Amino acid sequence: MEFEYPDDWSDFDEGDIEFPYDSSVDEAKKAILILIEADKDNIYYIQQIEVFLEKAFFHWITARAITELLNEGSLRSEEVELLGATRVKFVFHKSNRFYKRQINNKIEIIRSYSIPEFSMACGRQAEILFFNALTNRGFFSHGQNTNVYNRKHWKKTDHNLDFIIERDNIVYGAEIKNKLSYIGKDELEIKLEMCEFLGVRPLFIMRAAPKTYNYTIINNQGFALIFETQIYPFGQKEMVERVKKGLSLPVDCPRAIPEGIIDRFEKWHNKQRA
Repeated sequence: MEFEYPDDWSDFDEGDIEFPYDSSVDEAKKAILILIEADKDNIYYIQQIEVFLEKAFFHWITARAITELLNEGSLRSEEVELLGATRVKFVFHKSNRFYKRQINNKIEIIRSYSIPEFSMACGRQAEILFFNALTNRGFFSHGQNTNVYNRKHWKKTDHNLDFIIERDNIVYGAEIKNKLSYIGKDELEIKLEMCEFLGVRPLFIMRAAPKTYNYTIINNQGFALIFETQIYPFGQKEMVERVKKGLSLPVDCPRAIPEGIIDRFEKWHNKQRA
């Protein structure tokens, strides 16, 4: 049986399972050490490093590389409470003696955008902006937050698609994921199955995703539109600046989706029409 990496390493115990070693972990370890060595007085939390290195390594590769570096004693770490039972692990250079003050400052920033109400607002804002951007390009709506299309009703699970749109007799079931983390593999598979059942093409609009997920979407006659910068609700410019300055994460609160992002999907759509 082929090993499948977990979608989220936050609660993963490497002792729970044996899996083949991926040589890219060693490359990730080198990249992480270069990052830490370049600013020995700085601290980072694990998801932050995953995002920094995501163009070169899958998130789970980076997470495993960090675990190995900690086990080897190449890095130090400190774990603190975030919200409720959720905890955040910070990592830093062995010579860093003043990490506690930094942790106190950075955990407050992380808490500010991790509260459920803010996360939900981010998700809704991205849905609105992408829906508006696509309808402005001539796509028309068959419904939002729906699991019904063309007299077919998905009842296998309680999942919905964010919206269903159509242009040139091609219908898409769109799913928006405006998070620093990847969409869960289970959810990806359910949404793909939903689209097949409803007879629509899958359109996954995601801040980031591993190439393996993108290939799966393509193989299901769909498109993966990656927009890279997490979208915050309009008017949250102060929050954006705090996150950029304190954590250097890719966030923004735009009034509209940049035209170039929609251009990529529209160019692909036109090829399907042809």
